[in-house]
Amino acid sequence: MQGSNQSYRHILRYTGIFGSIQAVTMLASILRNKAAALLIDRYGQGLADLFSNTANLISTATTLVMPVSVVRRLSQIYERSGEHSSALSEEIKVVRSWSVLTGLVAMAIVAGAAPLLSVLTFGGTHFTRSYLFLSPLLLFLSINGTEVAILKATRQLRQLAVASVVAAVATLIICVISYWLWSLRGIVISLDLSLLATALLNLRYTVKAYPYSAAPFSWRVLRRGGELIRLSISFLLASVAAALAEMLIRAFISNHGSIEDVGLYGAGFVLSVTYTKFIFSAMDADFYPRLSGIAGDAGTGTIQRAGEMNLLINRQIVVCVLLIVPCLLLFTLFLPQVIDILYKPEYREVIPMVMCATIYMFSKAINTPVAYVSLAKGDSRMYLLIESIAALLLGAFVIAGYAAAGLTGSGIGLALSNVVELFVIVLVYNRAYGVLLSLSTLAVILTQLLLLVAGLLSIAFFADNDHALLRYPIVLVLIAFSAVFAWRVIKRK
Repeated sequence: MQGSNQSYRHILRYTGIFGSIQAVTMLASILRNKAAALLIDRYGQGLADLFSNTANLISTATTLVMPVSVVRRLSQIYERSGEHSSALSEEIKVVRSWSVLTGLVAMAIVAGAAPLLSVLTFGGTHFTRSYLFLSPLLLFLSINGTEVAILKATRQLRQLAVASVVAAVATLIICVISYWLWSLRGIVISLDLSLLATALLNLRYTVKAYPYSAAPFSWRVLRRGGELIRLSISFLLASVAAALAEMLIRAFISNHGSIEDVGLYGAGFVLSVTYTKFIFSAMDADFYPRLSGIAGDAGTGTIQRAGEMNLLINRQIVVCVLLIVPCLLLFTLFLPQVIDILYKPEYREVIPMVMCATIYMFSKAINTPVAYVSLAKGDSRMYLLIESIAALLLGAFVIAGYAAAGLTGSGIGLALSNVVELFVIVLVYNRAYGVLLSLSTLAVILTQLLLLVAGLLSIAFFADNDHALLRYPIVLVLIAFSAVFAWRVIKRK
């Protein structure tokens, strides 16, 4: 019992630590969205969304050395040889060389295919010049991803946290100034400068321990990255599938709706996922390394190790579900006021979408701890399979939902895609790795789901009638009940 108690305290403590860092980043992001809503309106936000997603897709498709593989490889050398070993420094040089090379290739692709990209995303060549000026972003993305991976692998988490906070503030300042001075023309400028500033901030810490050295055109250096590339292929394809799904969704909305709808969809998606990021950021920084320590072998492992793995997964799911439901209900209850503060009253059009997407986030709190298993075991084929299915489900459900019911339908599509993904992951990972949700975990999930659905129905029913104020005491009581239930569960465990 004492060990279990300490484990839950550990999860909650690190969720709080990394959540605090995420809160600062979120605040900067919120202020940036507010500035965008005021200075470039929904049309400008739609443009920014299309530009950034297209750049991310091309960057992902051309990155032969994925950050997740870099972290895994450099961590092994770090543990085996030490922080200042020549082996680690040489491997970092190899990684940086590939990073610069692939960044330059991606930059050339965007510049050369600018007219085609403009036609594909906007239906004409009138944004060709914008893509030309956007091309340096691809180099900055590649370099920054590698430097962040180096910070993680060499355990420089404090430096990474500081750089992340400063970068968020710098990005906010750059975006506000760019939008203010150049309006829509400032979108590409802000994207380029903000990524450049972020990369320089991370480099400020990495070069202190590992002076920058890269040879992007030296075959002698590049050929030593063969193992990294082999590890990265599955992660690369999975990331391309996810980025492609997001791009297709926005392209479909742009061509069958409007660029303003793309901006609204982006705003609705941000509203749906941003305020719960503190829960998931802790999993990436704390839960994944601990899970890797238990389930790191390629096979299913012994019965004892499988039991430890399941115990850790179930504990993480319980904490995530207990934390996320009060957040979802509180945010949804005051969603109109939040939209007025963060954007403008005209953006209230996304309220039905965001309400439907709350089920998306609830499901994500359950399937994310399970989804880490294939990564922890180094099973890249399984990871690729599941992520490809997830991307297919996301694209198909959201596009079908938008075609059927506009933005509200896209919210329903988000929810359905993640619910179906949850069942797929649990069933497949149960057979492959012996992952099993305990009865007590299922009881917590069901209780919190009922509270969430009751709150959403109350908000929807009392939204626009003479008894609209009744939704506040009803939902606040449900939030209080959820919080008390969470406290009792954690105390009992």
